[in-house]
Amino acid sequence: MEIRPGDNQDMEFIREMLFEAFFWMPQRPRPGIDEFFNDREFSKLFSNWGRNGDRTVIAENGKIRIGAAWFRLWTESNHSYGFIDSTTPELGIGVHPGYRSKGIGRILLNNLIEQAKNDGIDAISLSVEPSNFARKLYESEGFLKVAESGASLTYMIKLTNELRK
Repeated sequence: MEIRPGDNQDMEFIREMLFEAFFWMPQRPRPGIDEFFNDREFSKLFSNWGRNGDRTVIAENGKIRIGAAWFRLWTESNHSYGFIDSTTPELGIGVHPGYRSKGIGRILLNNLIEQAKNDGIDAISLSVEPSNFARKLYESEGFLKVAESGASLTYMIKLTNELRK
């Protein structure tokens, strides 16, 4: 498996991985992916991708893309579920169902954390449902619950020593 930076040619795949991340529970009814992204709440997540602070990494098995992780900065007036503030990007991870529970999410997460550190970012946030199995991954990597929003939890990891008190 290889990890590489994502680019604009990966956007359709990244959208698919967001869809997989959102419908992680097999029992949850799934709309079609186009129907899902017709909802403004989800279509905005990758709208105008490539702006300052947008980052993504892709996991590949040979030439097959099997997972993606990304983060993005938001504003007080335009944000997603795990929003903390305009300097803390929100993270998302999706892994193809056939490749889950093999450590790929952890590898993607750690690569994106290193990218954030290299970019001088102080913290990353994310949103996760309490029953999502990925919650244990986030906690094991140092993410801490900082808020609750509806049916999801907001987690954050501080990346700089100045913030770790």
